[in-house]
Amino acid sequence: MTKKSKKAPTFKYGIEITKPWSKEMYAHNDLVADKMKQKIVDSIVKNQNDFDKLNELMDLCGGIKFGDGYTIDDLYAAVHDEVDCVQNYALNEYYSYYAEKGLVEKVDLEFIGYEKL
Repeated sequence: MTKKSKKAPTFKYGIEITKPWSKEMYAHNDLVADKMKQKIVDSIVKNQNDFDKLNELMDLCGGIKFGDGYTIDDLYAAVHDEVDCVQNYALNEYYSYYAEKGLVEKVDLEFIGYEKL
């Protein structure tokens, strides 16, 4: 009978990466999400008069875009609401793309636990 060899634990930011996630992992990811959300809000305010950029931010936060018939005020209010609702997994998936496009600033931390062990 062959015994399975146990892999050495993986750490990032001093936190052990586990499946299922630990409280420390959730706390770290919530901190990262809060930083990203603040950068998104900063970008919303900075681009409050640019329908196209606000629409890109809406896509980042809600996965949708506004079409014809909506005012910039409608979009501005809606994207502010969506920032509060955006899920961590979506930020993990899409934030870096929008940062590379220059729409939001990069943050100094990354999510943990989404990588395969």
